[in-house]
Amino acid sequence: MSPFKYLANAAITALLLGLVHLSLFFYQLGAPVQAEYWLYESAIVKHNLIAAIKEPKLVILGGSNALFGIDSTLLEHVLGIPTINLALHAGLSSKYLFQEARQFLQPHDHVLLAIEYSRYTQLNPYTLWFTNQMMTWDTAFFWKLPTLEKIRFILSVPMHRLIAGAIAQVFREREGILGQRRLSSPEQVIQRHAEHVLKISGTPIIYSALNLDRHGDVVASGNSLVENEDYGLTKPFVYSGRVWDEFRRFAKYCRDRDISVYIAWPPVMKNIALDFDSETVQTHLQNLTTRLHAIQLQTLGLPLEYQYDRELFSDTASHLTPMGRSIRTHALLRQLKQYPFASLASQQ
Repeated sequence: MSPFKYLANAAITALLLGLVHLSLFFYQLGAPVQAEYWLYESAIVKHNLIAAIKEPKLVILGGSNALFGIDSTLLEHVLGIPTINLALHAGLSSKYLFQEARQFLQPHDHVLLAIEYSRYTQLNPYTLWFTNQMMTWDTAFFWKLPTLEKIRFILSVPMHRLIAGAIAQVFREREGILGQRRLSSPEQVIQRHAEHVLKISGTPIIYSALNLDRHGDVVASGNSLVENEDYGLTKPFVYSGRVWDEFRRFAKYCRDRDISVYIAWPPVMKNIALDFDSETVQTHLQNLTTRLHAIQLQTLGLPLEYQYDRELFSDTASHLTPMGRSIRTHALLRQLKQYPFASLASQQ
């Protein structure tokens, strides 16, 4: 075979494979595959709660370290400002996080941004976990992406996931497991949550929208099963232009609307895998802090101040127990009281 024919056949094969990939991608969007459906319902509940607030508010953004680790009721009581927790999961990208926030932020609001350390150095926002969630229960996120980002998103999805989605799409009307994965309407989710929070007794499933209170915080936490964790801090700090472009855009968006943003360091567990005194950890944190200050974001205290004993963590090294949540929230309050919006705090 001549080189020309070989290249032509290779090009045709690549084109056909690309068309198959593209066709499968669009066909399987919204397919009922295995995913974190509790996040879908939790987002609906949180959106409903924050939409009801018509005055300047404090909005908590972040991953599950904030979902399980901040007491919004206490913040609201001490600071005298309506407080809502929009935090969901560390695996959701920064673009998703800030896109969600922009729907509800108004001039003169305040943001407590509490994200996990790994998010600051994430090189690939389109992980299989993340794309799986978006293709399953939030396809609107994909459709809102610019064209180039849509292409990156599509190319990041492996063929085996597309095939699984296509099979689930074919059998989506079948009863059984696939039937249980049908998305409830927002109205159904909100009604179930409203009815549940009125109950005095009963322990909800931990990873469920029914485990959220009126501020969007979790109510129950898991058992203590945490292992040693270095939180990525023992590795050199890696700068990701795509991630930090998102931070810069969000910081500017907030400045232009007189929205204050405060960085809350995530909780870390005292364990043998993490030595805050090591040169690598200190350099990593210094680089991170410098980057945050460069885009005019205030940091609340030092990372070391949010290191806690193992007993204060529940089922992961990012989830605090109720006691841990209280300790961390009081630490945040000591910092937040220094800022003008907390005018009522000085009267406490």
